[in-house]
Parts: sequence; C-alpha cells; structure tokens
Amino acid sequence: MLGLSLRDEFKGRRLKGTAIELTNKNNTGATQVSASDFLRITYPSHDLLKAIEAAGPDQGRPVTLKGERGQGKSHLMGVLYHAFTDPSATKDWLNNWSHTLGDAKIGQIPLRGGMHVISESLHRQRYKFLWDLVFDNHPNGNYCRGKWEALGDKKPDVPSDEILLELFKHTPTALILDEFQTWYDGLTNTKQYPWRTWAFNFIQVLSEIAMEYPEYLVLVVSVRNGNTDAFQQIQRVNPVIVDFKGPSAKTDRLRLLLHRLFENRIQVDATAIQSLVETHVNEYFRLKNIAPAEQERIRGEFIEAWPYAPHLMDLLEDQVLIATSAQGTRDLIRILADLFKYNGDKQPILTAADFRLDDEHSGITALLDSVANQHHAKLREKALRNLEAVSDAIAGSGHKLPHLEEIIGALWLRSLAEVNQAGADRDTLHVDVTRDQPVDDNAFQVELTTIVENSFNIHEDGNRFIFREEENPQAKLIASARNDKLFQDDEDRWHLAKETRYVLEGGGDVELPYRVIVLPQAWKNNPWEKLDDSEAPANWSNRIPVVVLPESPANTEAALGEWLRDNLQTNRNVVRFLLPRDGSSHLFLDRDLLVLARCVYLAERWKKENPEYGRLQTKYQKELRDILKSRFDRFAIISNWNFQKPQNCRFAIESHKAEGARIPDAIDKSIRENLFIPEDFDAFILAAAPNNEPISKLLRELREPRPGGEDCIPWLGETLVKERIVRLCARGEIAINLRGMEYLQAHDGEDEEAAFKRMRGKLGTGKHLEETHVLLPQNVPATGGVTQPGAVQPAPPGPGGVIQPGGGPGVVAEPPQPGTPGEPGAPGQPTPGGIFGGGGAFTPLSASTTSSLNLLGKVEQWGIGTGTQLRGLTLRVDQLTGAQLQELIRKLPDGMTYALDLEKEDPQ
Repeated sequence: MLGLSLRDEFKGRRLKGTAIELTNKNNTGATQVSASDFLRITYPSHDLLKAIEAAGPDQGRPVTLKGERGQGKSHLMGVLYHAFTDPSATKDWLNNWSHTLGDAKIGQIPLRGGMHVISESLHRQRYKFLWDLVFDNHPNGNYCRGKWEALGDKKPDVPSDEILLELFKHTPTALILDEFQTWYDGLTNTKQYPWRTWAFNFIQVLSEIAMEYPEYLVLVVSVRNGNTDAFQQIQRVNPVIVDFKGPSAKTDRLRLLLHRLFENRIQVDATAIQSLVETHVNEYFRLKNIAPAEQERIRGEFIEAWPYAPHLMDLLEDQVLIATSAQGTRDLIRILADLFKYNGDKQPILTAADFRLDDEHSGITALLDSVANQHHAKLREKALRNLEAVSDAIAGSGHKLPHLEEIIGALWLRSLAEVNQAGADRDTLHVDVTRDQPVDDNAFQVELTTIVENSFNIHEDGNRFIFREEENPQAKLIASARNDKLFQDDEDRWHLAKETRYVLEGGGDVELPYRVIVLPQAWKNNPWEKLDDSEAPANWSNRIPVVVLPESPANTEAALGEWLRDNLQTNRNVVRFLLPRDGSSHLFLDRDLLVLARCVYLAERWKKENPEYGRLQTKYQKELRDILKSRFDRFAIISNWNFQKPQNCRFAIESHKAEGARIPDAIDKSIRENLFIPEDFDAFILAAAPNNEPISKLLRELREPRPGGEDCIPWLGETLVKERIVRLCARGEIAINLRGMEYLQAHDGEDEEAAFKRMRGKLGTGKHLEETHVLLPQNVPATGGVTQPGAVQPAPPGPGGVIQPGGGPGVVAEPPQPGTPGEPGAPGQPTPGGIFGGGGAFTPLSASTTSSLNLLGKVEQWGIGTGTQLRGLTLRVDQLTGAQLQELIRKLPDGMTYALDLEKEDPQ
C-alpha cells in the first residue's frame, strides 16, 4: 500500500517484544547498541526534546520522567544515555530531524559531553542499596566507599554528601535510574531493617547535589506516579518533570508510533494518501454530519494518521487501552504492527472493522495479550459465539451479510471502552466498514438489524449497540429461534400446530362440539402417523372434526377428494376443511411464523430460569396468534362424492368471515344457513321410516357421502341431526320407537312446538340408538289386541300419547285361566292385531309363580329380545312388604305409565 514498509523487527511471524530496556542479556538494550542504531527508531517528540534540554549544560535541576508503564520512559532514558556518551551522533540526529521537520530550534539544543554515565533498571533488583550501584560503577567508587567505611563507629547509615561530592568532582556523572519507584516501594522498612528510610535519605542527598552542583551530577529518575515518597523527596528540589501530557503529546505519540512502526512513513506522499482514503473520509463526513468548516482539519488528521484511521487511534488510545490494563504506547505498537502486517495490503485504511474475531492474526491476539482484565477476555468469547450464532442462523450469511465479521469485530472492540463510552451507534459502525466503496445506507441498516436480532449478547443502550457479558434475553431468544440446528426434531412445527389449534379452539376448559386437527407438513400421505393418537379418526367421538390444511393446494377439490379417499375410511362426510388464504405460504415453511413459534417455545422453556422470558413469551405469543387468527379465511365440505375418481369430487368452498376461536361456530352457522337443505334431510328420513330403520343406522349413513352421484347432506353433528328427526316426529310425519318402551308421535291437534318440547331430549345415545327406530305414524301399535275372557276393554290412550301395556291407564290384564292357552309348557294361540287392522299378531304367554331368575329364563325361552314388542303384561306378586313394593316401583323403566292394584292389611 503506497510502498509503506514495516520495520524488520515487526515483519517476522512472531512479533518481537516492543519494550525498551536499558540493558538485557542479549546485549540489545538501549544502552548496549550504538547511538545511531537506537536513534534511528526514535522520533523527536516534545517530551524527548524537553528531557535532552533539561540534561544539557548549564542546567541545575534533576529530571523526573513520570508516566505509567508503556509510556516510553525507558526509551527516553536510552536517548539521554546516548546524548551523554555520544553527543556527536546525537547532534547529527537532532540536525537531521531539524531539517525534516523544518524546525531550526531542534538542531540548536546544546548537549553535555564528557560525563560518566551510570544507568540501571532498578526493578531487576541487582542492588539492595543505591550507593552500591554508584560505588561499583564509578571510577573513584572504591576509594570513596573505603573512606566511608573507614569511619568505623562514626560511619553514618548512608554515605555523606561530602563523600559523594568528592566522588562526582573526581568524574562528573550522569546517574540514570529507571523504575526507581518500583525499586523503592519494594524496600523493607522495619526497625531492624530500615532500608527504605536509608534510600529516602540517600536520594535526598543526590537530588540536592544535582541541584547545587549540576556540573558534577545529572540525576534522571523515572516513576510511575506522584503517589510515592520516592517522588516526593525529589519533588522538594523542583525537578524538571516530563509527564507525557503536554498539549502536543497526542500528536507526538501518533508520529512516534508511525515512525517506530514503519521505515518510510514520513516519505509517503500526502497527496497519494488523500486520494486513497477519499471515499472513506467523505463517508465519514456524511455519516457524522461534519460541518464544512471542520472538514479540512479532519481530512488532515486522516492523512496524518494513515494507514490507520484517526477514529481507530482515538478508540485504542483514549478508550480501550485506558479501560483495560494495557501498557500504553508499548502495547499499542504491538497491536498496530499486527494489524498492518495482516491487513495493510488489503485495505486502503485500517479501522476497528479489521479486528477480526475469526482471524487470530488480525491484531486480536496482541490486544488480548495486553489486556489483563478477565472480563474483556470473556467478552471476546461471547462475541465469537455470537458470530457463529449469526452464521448458523442466516443461510448464506456470506452473501446476505457481507460485513458480518467486520461489524462484529468493530462492535466488540468498541465495547471494550469505558462504560459510559462503550459500544457504537449505527453510523460509527457504518464508517468502520466503509473503505474504497460506499456502503448503501438501507442495505447496511438491514444487515446490522439482522446481526443484532440474531446475536444474544448485543444490547441496545439508547442509540448505541454494545456487547456485554450478560446475555440479552430478547436477542438470545431471537438468535436461538433463527438457528435451524436447534430444531432438528421439528419441535418448532409441533408448537406452531399447537398454537394454531389453540387459536381456533380457544383456551377454555369446556369441551367444545368441534375438534380442531392441524395436519402436519406432509399432510397428503398418511398424516396420522405423525399426529397424536387422540387426533386419529378412531378417537374423534361425536365432536365435529375441523381439519386445518397447512397450505392451499393448487387444485383444491381434487386434492381434498384424494385426501378423503386415501386417509379416511369412515366419516368422510363429517370432516370440515379449514383452508388458508389464497397465496399464503405453507404454514410449516413460513419462516416468520416458524421463528415466532420457536420464540414462544423457547421462552416457555426458559422462563423458569429468567422471568424476563415469561414476558417475551407473552409478547411473541400474541404476535403469533394475531397472525394465525386471520390466516384461515375459507372452509370446504364435500358436496358430491366419487370414490373411483376422487379428482372429480366436488366441494362447497365458502368464506366464513370470522377470526380465531369464532371460526368453528361461523363455519357451523354457514353450513346450517347456506349449505344444509332441510328438504333433502327430511326426504332421507322419510324414506327410511317405512323400513323401521334404527336411528343409529341413519346416523352412520349421514356421516358418509351419498353414493351414486347424489349431493351430500351436510353433517350438522349428532345432536342437531337427532333434533331434526324429533322435529319431523313433532310434525307428525314419522313416529319413533324408543327401545320398545315408548312411542313418540304427535297427538291429534297438538301444536308442533308443543310436541317438539315434549319429545325433545328423549332420544338416547350410543347403543340405545340401535334399539330406537323411526317408523310411519300408522305403524304404531294402538292397542294390546283381543283381551282374555273377563278382561276389561281397552281405554283410549293415556296422557303422552302412549299406549299402555294391558290396554289403558289403570287397567290390569287378568292372567290366563288354568287349562287355557298360555299355560306353562304350552304355546298360546295367536290373537288378531290392533283395532285398526294390519298390526302384527300377538301370542299370549304366562308362567306360574317362581323366582325372578327363573322368570328371566322363561323370557329367554319364549324368544323375547330387546326389540320384541309386548303388550298386556301383568306381573302378580302374592305377598310382599311396603319396602319391597317401593324397591320394585323404583326399578320400573322410565318413559311408561303403570296401574297398581293391591290389597293392604288393615291395622289391628
């Protein structure tokens, strides 16, 4: 990219450490290499020039470098070392930069030569006492140490100022103490070992000598902060403090970074840089609403910071490295070197989007090594899981979400910042992913929304998005719902069917007259295999099945006809099909519906762990049910059946104009009012009456489509069908034989409604209907036939239109006389029919007094079954108690009237 080249130490596969040490075992420390080599990687920042000037001739103050780890204190001390030991090379370096930067003052800075330099990184703990460092490394050190120790009992705890001054007068010295605070704070300070107190006194002596005799001693120390006695003691003599916080510190640090990283950054033409980053800069102005008056200045910042975007540098320096435990410039160099090494040739400008979570070489590793905070390390794991979740949830994510990895990486990096600045708004992320081509606003909005919806650790805070370690319940729910891999066993489709059934049936505990059955995805072939046993046709009972089709077939009538033939063996006329709107997608293939169903399903499972999921369940359940309520707008019932060619079947397809749980009732009303033809039903029943057909048979036939190409009679349900049969009876068109115990028929001159109210509800259910027959009114027996000698003539029918066994109310037929037909063992002679003629013949039978068990045997022997018609029955008991009589009466069948004659014992 424009010929920009990293320095050699950053080109290897393994990035070398960027920490500057005064000395090391490899002899590559700042004081162990030549001045020219070390100064080659050094940029003359204002802080550095200030320190060189403070250590020059005619200066009388110690120099204190104050800053946290990684600020460049050791590097600056290395420059001072070479300024003292090789002023010629240092002078050449100053003159070169003076020419490069066009600042003559840089070349005019005086240097102090001829100094003996003692430098030490005190954190290495090579010296317990500071005076040992001085004595061991000074040409006159042994002499002065002997002079101090020769004092014997008068020897003070620390060398006196006189001895030290003699030492430094012998050979003027520059004492450079790196990591002074670290060493000082680690000293023991007890009554037995008051080493810190001694160090305190000794540094006081040194600082006073440096202030009073600057021609003999230059004292340079580095501390992390001012919260230590080590600094406070030096502070007393008003040192020159270099704290890396001047007004030009930020600009200097940027230039220092670029010069430290690249061999030739300063030689790259600014015009070429401006052309390369023009698109990115213009989009930055547009998206950030930068005022025209500010644009030129900001454009200069982009050129100055290239190949890195200035907003990336601000993010790393002012937020990320401060929020974490990174070591300032030192770690920033490692991060930026890694970032350029793997992305510099790919992008015209490097932004936060180049911190790719899925690429270990993108700078992420270097950044994580710099971050000691475990929270931020975990956040990266969460962000990576979110990236995988989005990729799994969105099929073809590489095409649909072209900036997925960049957006996730940029948002993760921006989420490492301080809490009040963490995260990023939409426009910031838009800028991050914009390089040499603009990104369409609408497309980016859709892409970002999709990513947020499918990520479960991205939270929305106002207009900002932010990664957090805790999960966002709503985002996690949606992300999980969009992940097809979590629903391999079709739990989502079963739950969608469950919600559909609930919407159509309602949630009441009362058993409804309808049974809603939602057919599965493969509904055309053997749908019952994947449904619950309770929904199989064998378990429909008397509830009307409303069969919900998941899709609207192309040729509806042919498809429904084939379905009825192939999947139902009985009750084909009972089914009511509920159809979705024309143009609707398949219920179980509709992505939006499936995601909503998954949200409800998962929220129901997770709400025990977090009550927030209970609220989300309610929210998404309402959305899903509102859609399902209006999805099915038509119904169909069979109108003409063709078993051989089911594709020729005809169906009545109508709109029900209802929603949700009102649909089954609306379908029923539409069938009764628009499709059911009462005349066809009446004709069917009247045709069965002459044959004395049982009602159970009629119901079975009505449950099936009519054969022979006849139009089907819509099934209204067993209750309404029986009421219509009773209605026919109330009009006097038929009569009903109730299991041989009672006949229902209209009275002469009786009003239809009155008769209907009297008869309504008397038809039984189940097996009782097999013994209940319809017949013509004239076939109802009107009398018990010819009476035996001495019997009373029948009376007119009693109340209720029932012909009493034995002739009439209150009349008891006399038993046959001995020796007459009907005696035990001898069959009786048939008697003629009823008084209207045409009735069946009746044979009188009787049995002598015996037990109830023997009487039952006689009844079976006579061939009397449950449907056999009887009349004139007399049951005689010679002797019984009142309790037995009451018990006997209580066991008499309902629906009949009885007469009672008895002899009661008079009280004494």
